[in-house]
Amino acid sequence: MTLTTRSHTTLLAALDDYALALASVGERFDQGRYIEAQVLAVHVRKLVHDGDTSRALLTEIGLRDVLTWVDTGGVPNPKTASSAACLTLMKVRSGLQRGGEYVPKLALYPPAPIRTRSGEHIDRGSRIPFEHWWTNPVIKDADGAEFSRQHLVLALADDIDDPEARSARAALAASASLGWVLEDGAWSAATPPAASPVLASVRQIGFEVIQTLRQQRDVIQAALN
Repeated sequence: MTLTTRSHTTLLAALDDYALALASVGERFDQGRYIEAQVLAVHVRKLVHDGDTSRALLTEIGLRDVLTWVDTGGVPNPKTASSAACLTLMKVRSGLQRGGEYVPKLALYPPAPIRTRSGEHIDRGSRIPFEHWWTNPVIKDADGAEFSRQHLVLALADDIDDPEARSARAALAASASLGWVLEDGAWSAATPPAASPVLASVRQIGFEVIQTLRQQRDVIQAALN
């Protein structure tokens, strides 16, 4: 794997660009452009995921495992058999367009405790180590299959096709209860996009990344001085 070395000034500028891009793409998602979840996934992947032929920007800076990461969802309760989508809320419509749709929590989450992988409870919005944040399950489908932020981001990031991404896409495709199918090599929803928690969860992941970077700006600047 060939990697280039960039100056601290260049790295900080690149990080700022990603943060601005995440915010901009997130706003478009909130306006109903659900396809933007794929763009969000690409940005998050480039920031935090080390692949076979690429290194995450935050790894290059040396901060990915130094920063602690905002967790707004916790993990599903292992003692319950029901499905769970920890990063989203269910919005119920009435009238002619009655039905439910998944929406990202963004900052509208109650100050209630959330479960950690160890079974302990912390305040929602607390920060946790990167490895926990990236690999903790945040969705459990009707069959009990669990999906982490890593699964969701790699499945939707359409700029890569490595074994990890293919595995993540296959896992989502196998989960009928999440409403996803693979058609002609492209991802699409078998039901309306908001009827699946996948896209809204990726939007919430983007929100968590932005909050993580904003809350620890001093740590980032100190590391690059």
